[in-house]
Amino acid sequence: MFLERILARTRCDLEERRRLLPLERLRELAAAQPPARDFAAALRPQAGEPGLRLIAEIKRASPSKGPLAPDLDPVALARTYEAAGAAAISVLTEPHFFLGAPEHLTAVKKAVSLPVLRKDFIVDEYQVYEARAWGADALLLICAALTPQELMRLLRLTRDLGMEALVEVHSAAETEMALAAGARVIGVNSRDLVTFNMNPFLIRELRRLIPADRILVAESGIHSEGDARRLRRYDVHAMLVGESLVKAGDVQAQIKRLLWGANGGIQVKICGLRSAEALRTAIESGADLLGLMFYPRSKRYLEPSQARRLLAEAGYLALAEQGQVVPDLVGVFVNEEISRINEIAEELDLHFVQLHGEESPELCASLRHPVLKAVPVYGSATQEEARRYRAVAWRVLLDTPTAGYGGSGRTHDWEVARTIAAEQPIILAGGLTPANVAEAIATVRPWGVDVSSGVESNGEKDAHKIRAFIEAVRQSSEQFPAAETVG
Repeated sequence: MFLERILARTRCDLEERRRLLPLERLRELAAAQPPARDFAAALRPQAGEPGLRLIAEIKRASPSKGPLAPDLDPVALARTYEAAGAAAISVLTEPHFFLGAPEHLTAVKKAVSLPVLRKDFIVDEYQVYEARAWGADALLLICAALTPQELMRLLRLTRDLGMEALVEVHSAAETEMALAAGARVIGVNSRDLVTFNMNPFLIRELRRLIPADRILVAESGIHSEGDARRLRRYDVHAMLVGESLVKAGDVQAQIKRLLWGANGGIQVKICGLRSAEALRTAIESGADLLGLMFYPRSKRYLEPSQARRLLAEAGYLALAEQGQVVPDLVGVFVNEEISRINEIAEELDLHFVQLHGEESPELCASLRHPVLKAVPVYGSATQEEARRYRAVAWRVLLDTPTAGYGGSGRTHDWEVARTIAAEQPIILAGGLTPANVAEAIATVRPWGVDVSSGVESNGEKDAHKIRAFIEAVRQSSEQFPAAETVG
């Protein structure tokens, strides 16, 4: 097992370093360091700044993949990271499995003005003093390597020395452990440290357990603009990226792609899917969210058993079981009983529930899954209505008023929508098509867009229109990114 092997070697090395440098002398060196830079503040954006920050990592190798960039220059790479927009820098100091070194951290700290994190397997107070003596502003504490008591003790010492800790979790139990210890910055590592297998959905599963006042960091498996866009759906504060940066031929371009996906890329939801072919097309074309209708009066209604069969036929379930990144599933309900919503959401492993009726803010708050609340755009009063749901809904969806519920195929007042989008992240729906979505994005600057009838022909989803819609969004969002919202 990777973790056991690494920890055994770490403890062996630690004993040797204790002999070479007594703890008392190490404490003196730590005390002589200038005050640490504020790692947590660097990851929490101010109003008007990009919402998802990058912790860029200096990483020469990994236990599972071997050498990644064994000859990289830590200082030159760190300067590139800073120039390209990283908020903080992580430096591996573990020498055997990651080819790191203390000298890398010290040199990087002197070369940049960003906070620097010591990335290592820290199990003893001696290593905390080392981190400060080497110039670290923050360090990694891995719940899987510590007992609750050890975590509390090491976290307390870290803060006593003026540093902050990135507390890493891999499960619900470890998340509770981190919260009980008082962790302020929590990292969800999607890579299992025992098997080194990836679970790209872990951060989505653990997100609901982490209070809004904690800083959430996504770790591992972040390679593309789509990966970063996915993290944005889970309201992550920062992403820690190493491998895809050190292996990139153009590091600055790779950082630009990731930050763009995290902060500018517009989410695409294809709704009302009723065939395996349409589902497959949406997945292959890069849709971010797939909407399944569970309102019996809708012509796009699916029985839960029918929805599961379609997901299997489209290959969605197989991809998810293999650990592949797939779009999030959204179940659409209208004035449904809470128990029924929760039942279907659990049965189909829905990621979000969309409420399209007269559901109250109190009902939204009572559901087990994050809520996407539809609000019809009637005029200026819509802004206050959207505010009512902001605290309890994951996102607000602005749609065209109809006698029924949704599916009008008509647009609404985009200027009203623009005003709301400047205040809170919204998903824009209502009459969008491949032909007008670029104009809608330019006018409203939404967080995401939602389409159903606009990608249909003769009442059925049209594969060509689905692809054209998603391509139009990707092209136009480069020119008109999602608006920065307050807070």
